Amino acid sequence: MPGTAPAPLLLLTGSPGCGKTTVAPLVADRHEPSACLDVDWFFAKLRRGVMEPWREEAHRQNRVVLSAAAEAAAAFAVGGYFTAAEGILYPFMLDLFAAACAPHGITLDYAVLRAPIGVVQQRVQDRRAEPLHAGALADAAVVDDLWEQFERHGVEERHRVDSGTRSPKDVAAEIDRRMGAGEFRL
Repeated sequence: MPGTAPAPLLLLTGSPGCGKTTVAPLVADRHEPSACLDVDWFFAKLRRGVMEPWREEAHRQNRVVLSAAAEAAAAFAVGGYFTAAEGILYPFMLDLFAAACAPHGITLDYAVLRAPIGVVQQRVQDRRAEPLHAGALADAAVVDDLWEQFERHGVEERHRVDSGTRSPKDVAAEIDRRMGAGEFRL
């Protein structure tokens, strides 16, 4: 919108079961106006020739899909909407969001929810009955691998947020506070 300053964009990530889908709207709701974007929605739009995104050979596919998600998230932010984009976003994919945000002067923040693997696995199994998570990933071996990838990819400690035993509301409040202090800035 002409004359509107771009709003910040928060990338909220972590392994399956760490609380992204629950916490992201809580963070977005702390801002006016705001948008909450589920990055996985973009993967769901692929029709044929689709690879499971956690496979190594899906890297090119994932970059195409996340590039589209980055442009959409940036469009909301350019329009003045604080935007929380949630999904599995490893550090090596952040360049796509930086490229979408930089030309518009959008502040980009990156927060990684982290919970112990036992908590994550239990949440993944418990949520299978919830309509919101009906199609969510529940394969224990894949969840283990995705959790371990966040440990291996060298996420800086300043981007991590403990979501293991705290309420989603408390986690959202911490994210909003730390984001305001610039701790998650990329």
